[in-house]
Amino acid sequence: MIRAAVLLALGAGPAMAGPDCYQRFYPDAHMAANPLQGVQGLVLHFHPLDAGGRGVQLWAELSPEAEGIASGEVGERYYSDMRCEAGGPAVEGADPAAETCFDLCDQGFVQIVEESDSRLLIRSFGLGLHGNTSACDGGAVLADRSAAGGYAVTTFRLDGTAEAECEG
Repeated sequence: MIRAAVLLALGAGPAMAGPDCYQRFYPDAHMAANPLQGVQGLVLHFHPLDAGGRGVQLWAELSPEAEGIASGEVGERYYSDMRCEAGGPAVEGADPAAETCFDLCDQGFVQIVEESDSRLLIRSFGLGLHGNTSACDGGAVLADRSAAGGYAVTTFRLDGTAEAECEG
């Protein structure tokens, strides 16, 4: 199974209940039923930023069906370092009250919504992912393909897990 990892950082700022690590791996049956989905799994791990506040590092490994990725890159991990703010931007589909994490390379954002103490929803607004943790090199997008061929605003549900079991 191709797996993806998403690492999120927690510091001062809005406190979230639940564990520091959230993850979800989609089984083959789910992927077969959702052929436009490009990510097979996600992991989110919260930790503080040095400058204070909440930040996010996102890792994603794409499914073999992901479009626009060279065959040698499928299964590679992609990254996004983000800084979170208390509210969202005024763009279509975004919740202005939701905690929003912006890519430090200015390549999109995700919104974080807590569903319960052990579940988390993230919504990706065309978040650009990078092939290298130390460079803004592009390479992939954390979003499903729309039927029209572009990227759709995509929501992923993740489940809480113990730190020792976090697959980041």
